[in-house]
Amino acid sequence: MIYLLALISILTSIVSGVTGMAGGVLLLSAMSFFLPYHLLIPIHGIVQFISNSSRAFYLKKHIRLDFLAPYFIGAPIGIFIAYKILTKLENPSFYYLFLALFIIYSVFKPKRIPEIRLNKIGWFLLGIVASIQSSLLGATGPLLAIFYMRDDISKEEIVANKAFQQLGSHLLKIPLFLSMSFNYFEYSALIILMCLGATIGTYVGVNFLKKLDDKNFKLIFKFFLLIAAMRLFYKFWIEL
Repeated sequence: MIYLLALISILTSIVSGVTGMAGGVLLLSAMSFFLPYHLLIPIHGIVQFISNSSRAFYLKKHIRLDFLAPYFIGAPIGIFIAYKILTKLENPSFYYLFLALFIIYSVFKPKRIPEIRLNKIGWFLLGIVASIQSSLLGATGPLLAIFYMRDDISKEEIVANKAFQQLGSHLLKIPLFLSMSFNYFEYSALIILMCLGATIGTYVGVNFLKKLDDKNFKLIFKFFLLIAAMRLFYKFWIEL
């Protein structure tokens, strides 16, 4: 199981390196076949922290502080709220439906409808919401991707800034789960191998990204957004 999950970590990080998303969702889905929920979110979080960190490092010259600074002010607030509700988690099925519909809108919205361009307050609020989602449900890629469906930023900026935002949310989850007595050391072999796989996969994916033209990138980005939406519809259906 450990070696198989390490291999899956490589493959899903390649996807994330190319598109900036979907890899975390795919990894979470694969891990759910092997691990129970109480192990799934903490381990997935630390692997995704490494995956997103390596992606942000490889693309660091494309980082935009106007996106990141307000986001990271809001993120700790989201983690605090998640801590308060984590032991009282309600059925999130309608949240899955809402997010899936929002993704479909973002991909297929008519040209005459303006893009969603967040200001500083918007990024701050997104930091809160994304950190809550990350702590309760795992991957935040599909949520963040909605706000990167814009024509005024490059493919490298999309991947780099999404990665930086996600690594922050995943990093904050580590002390959250430590405070709830989760023993990361007990699963260190699995975590180390999966993190190594994530780093390798990211390197391959980012190098492929640099060779990809903007038009094809946007098509691939939308394709994986739709895959994420289909998964959310499925989660909504089975948890009704």
